[in-house]
Amino acid sequence: MRKKKHPEHVNHERWLVSYADFITLLFAFFVVMFAVSQVDSKRMGRFTEAFSKAVGADIFPGKGDTILPAIVDPPPPPVGDSDRENEHPQLPPELRSVRAALSGLAMDSGPLQGMEFLQRRNELVLRLADNVFFESGDDTLKAPGVAMIRALAPELAKRSVDVRVEGHTDDRPISTVRFRSNWDLSTARATTVIVKFATEGMVKSRLSAAGYGEFRPVASNATEEGRRQNRRVDIVVSLGAGDAPTEPLKP
Repeated sequence: MRKKKHPEHVNHERWLVSYADFITLLFAFFVVMFAVSQVDSKRMGRFTEAFSKAVGADIFPGKGDTILPAIVDPPPPPVGDSDRENEHPQLPPELRSVRAALSGLAMDSGPLQGMEFLQRRNELVLRLADNVFFESGDDTLKAPGVAMIRALAPELAKRSVDVRVEGHTDDRPISTVRFRSNWDLSTARATTVIVKFATEGMVKSRLSAAGYGEFRPVASNATEEGRRQNRRVDIVVSLGAGDAPTEPLKP
């Protein structure tokens, strides 16, 4: 009696073999790509020179650099705000008038001598080193700083402009009973300048203060010159919004 022949079992998982091969190839591809991206240019240079000498021919043009085309890194973004006047020639007319008036005062050997004029978008920035206003680690106004504010206030008070004072420091930490961090110090200094502007007759609703600590540098903190540039007080003059009516947001 013949045995009944059972049908062969169909293997439904054969696709796993092809899938495993594909994953292996994909892994190998990424390993090769990673290895190529990590080529040491100095070692490759020594290898190409030795290889060229051995075979008596220059195998890789541009001896010793790399077998890959050079990748030029984009220039680093500017540190802090570097928007100078000549990059944005069109200040609003009111701010151009302020700049012209103050530039004339700064040309004399008076209290505004040494002031730097910059433009940040549609704002006029009057920049001075912090040592004009304050001693190191302190927020008490020095006599030159008081004289400077007294010279600036009448010109600014008669115009429809807002004034924001920004305090900045270098990256050296501070921790005292009064100032827990550079944020505290820079904010206290900005507030001191604003209060002095108010006592000199400027409308208080047009004044504001901000302290940025070491977090908006304009130069590298790796050198003393860079740290000196970062320790600064910026007086930012913008078109007045103090009189603009406000409306509640609609739901």
